[in-house]
Amino acid sequence: MEKKYKVFKWTFLFFLVIFLTLYFSQLTGYYEFKNYQKMSLTQDQIAQFEQDIKDGKQVDIKDYVVNTDKDYQNKFSKTGLKLSTGISDLVKNSVAKIFGTIAGFVTE
Repeated sequence: MEKKYKVFKWTFLFFLVIFLTLYFSQLTGYYEFKNYQKMSLTQDQIAQFEQDIKDGKQVDIKDYVVNTDKDYQNKFSKTGLKLSTGISDLVKNSVAKIFGTIAGFVTE
């Protein structure tokens, strides 16, 4: 019984710390500050765009838009994606063939 109590106690403390961390980060405005930083960067880019238009420079959207997409792929994830796509195609074709055969029997 004592071991179960310890597990419950540590689990409760873990979730309490997580909750308090998230609560205080929301309370202090951390998330809003991060969004403000993104917006101010955008405002700077708009100002630069307007200045380039006034100066008569050639403008390209790629010069002003920052790509924030992160590529998390590596060899293992690419292999897993290929494997799951292959299995999906195999199952889809097998099910289609099975139901096609059943439909052939029913219509005869």
